[in-house]
Amino acid sequence: MHNYYTALHPLYLKIDMDMKKLSGSVVLCSVLVVLAACCYGILSTIVKIALGNGVGIPVILVGKFFYGWVILLALVIVVHFLFPRTDKPAKSTLPPWKRGVVLFFTGIVMCLVTVCYFYSVSYLPVSVAVILLFQFSWMGVVIEAVANRKMPSRNQLIAVLIIFVGTIFAGGTIGFGMDINPFGVVLGLLAAFFYALFVFLSGRVEPSMRPMNRSFFIATAGFIFVCALIACIDSPAAIPAGIFGSDAIVYGIALGLFGVALPVLFLAIGAPRISTGMATILNSIELPVEVLAAAIVLVEAVSAWQWLGVLIILAGIAFPHLMEKKISSGLVEDAA
Repeated sequence: MHNYYTALHPLYLKIDMDMKKLSGSVVLCSVLVVLAACCYGILSTIVKIALGNGVGIPVILVGKFFYGWVILLALVIVVHFLFPRTDKPAKSTLPPWKRGVVLFFTGIVMCLVTVCYFYSVSYLPVSVAVILLFQFSWMGVVIEAVANRKMPSRNQLIAVLIIFVGTIFAGGTIGFGMDINPFGVVLGLLAAFFYALFVFLSGRVEPSMRPMNRSFFIATAGFIFVCALIACIDSPAAIPAGIFGSDAIVYGIALGLFGVALPVLFLAIGAPRISTGMATILNSIELPVEVLAAAIVLVEAVSAWQWLGVLIILAGIAFPHLMEKKISSGLVEDAA
């Protein structure tokens, strides 16, 4: 067995070196951010199926974060043994306790995105909740502008405007009047804010730490927080039900994979190499994915207005890249 590993170790080392080269590519990093958005885009479909089978939101939340944590733990162990780190990590300027606080805070933010969005859907039509969630596209640009004390680029502002128009069409509210629950609106806007903040933090939290390890610590914090929150606002009984319930296991694994493990990992790798504004714009592909998933899996009717919105959003996502002479312009200034 030792000889087998020794023979394959050069291959593992080569793969590790190739992945490091690819991780520095803005093209790959942009694709990873888009894949993270696609993972989030199918969550509503999974949740809708779970709710249709009598699984409550508290149980869904616990299952999602628990099984996401388990999947990430398995990935961390595999990567640790197959691809041991050969380079020395850069020393952090923060003391260990502050680094832990920042990681834990990021996990809480990730958790709050899901909690606020799932509960907003219970108060609002899905189309309205999705539109509110997608306000993260301009919120992320504002967060970056405030943090960097620099105005967004013209291309970013135009892209955000295009995406905003597209969300109105794709949300399915054109031509329909509906009563709006104020509490649901607040929850939807909070979900958007936390989503934009999480994308911002993903690009800045412990960049010297291996993405897999960073993702695991963030997911751990999210799981701890969601258990404490559900125990307070619902019932402690929802925690074991979300972990051991037969239905919860099925939906929890799917939600954990696509709602925690994969997107957190993709954002941890991709977000540090592109600007927050660009990352939030790329994340907007989540809405077209939601529309497609609902049409294909749930066999929901999708109007021509909604398909037009999908096309407008895709145009908004592509706009900054089409306007720039080099795709590398999406790199953050200090990453070149």
